[in-house]
Amino acid sequence: MVKPLLSIAIPTYNRAQLLGQCLDALFAQLSDEIAPLIEFIVSDNCSADNTTAVVEGYIARGHKITYFKNAENIGADRNITACFTKASGKYVWVFSDDDFLLPGYLKFIFNLLKKEEWGTLYMNTQWYSGEYKAVNTPPTGISLDRFADPLQYIGRVSYWTTFITGNIVNKSLFTDIAYIQEFCESNLVQLSWTLPAAFKGPQNGIINDRILACRADNTGGYKLLKVFGTNFNDVMDRLIMKGFIDKRVKRIMNHHLLSTFFPMFINNPGANFEKENPFKIMVPVFWNYRSFWLKIFPALFKNQYLKHVSAQ
Repeated sequence: MVKPLLSIAIPTYNRAQLLGQCLDALFAQLSDEIAPLIEFIVSDNCSADNTTAVVEGYIARGHKITYFKNAENIGADRNITACFTKASGKYVWVFSDDDFLLPGYLKFIFNLLKKEEWGTLYMNTQWYSGEYKAVNTPPTGISLDRFADPLQYIGRVSYWTTFITGNIVNKSLFTDIAYIQEFCESNLVQLSWTLPAAFKGPQNGIINDRILACRADNTGGYKLLKVFGTNFNDVMDRLIMKGFIDKRVKRIMNHHLLSTFFPMFINNPGANFEKENPFKIMVPVFWNYRSFWLKIFPALFKNQYLKHVSAQ
């Protein structure tokens, strides 16, 4: 049996319709040339909808899908981990069930993986809301930046290393992945392989084209500041202690989080995230970052003041 070059592994839970659209966009790009070397996995986190019937429908039509259904909901992190650990391909692409690969790009990506060795390969995204409508404009090429220095790569991708669909990882670089389980309560388990892979491989790449279509309004249900403040830093600390990543990664990441990520949510808080005390979460983590006191703390103080005034 030929070992797959690429595993596309989709974690899913109660989103049968979106899963079907996601699979349609992928299978439409399969050719006889590349199909034998691409493995498809669906890891169903005990869905109560018709996910099983949807997957079985694709299998009945001749599509090769390895389907796992958990006996109970094991949580998002563990289901994402199952996708990575069960994949048998050299490269693993954990792919969200509500994201779509734009037409014509699968063959380009496959050829990149076939011709060169990578640690990680990152792909840019176009965001959509409402109904997804693919525009069938086959690409003529891909704009690609290569990075021999993993720190330069991390400096470009920064916290988007958390975006599972955006990152293809060379699993063959890992001789032991048992350690991944200890990161399953962080909401950021994917960092336990995306960050180390960037340092294990000979080079990393960024596809500048926006080849993924992703929903802009389909996130939330967790404590954003805790996950991207406390948990993110805890994950980086543990990976540094294990010798998997350079300690400078932490400062690079926190700089980007404080400069661009947190201001987006502090100035325009979304209703989809759980309420939390920003001072209690952020001060212990970022007190020694100048950008926190210059950019984040004043915004937090202003928001607290406006809430106090409006409550009177």
